Amino acid sequence: MAEWRVVPAEPKYWDPINKGFNSTNAKFMCSGCGGQFPLGKCVDCGGENSQLGTASGLPGLFCEQCEIGEFAWHCPSCGTAHKTMLAFYYDVETIQVRKKGFWG
Repeated sequence: MAEWRVVPAEPKYWDPINKGFNSTNAKFMCSGCGGQFPLGKCVDCGGENSQLGTASGLPGLFCEQCEIGEFAWHCPSCGTAHKTMLAFYYDVETIQVRKKGFWG
């Protein structure tokens, strides 16, 4: 059974060492309507796996294939805008998120 958690807000967790997120182990959850939506394919290249990362200091979710990403997510049901880091959940039973250390 899945155990859903958000990625810790600490910047060292939002690093590309954390990858392999897809529709089976990651989703977005809306705080407005409560909707839950599996992570979709990349809208730019169709890639199925995503990784964590930052750009300009903002945490986001990026395609592993083309590296295009987002910092915000809008609920397709109610339109509520969310920071990606607050709406993105992963299943701790199937994927590990770790903090980037000094050496990587």
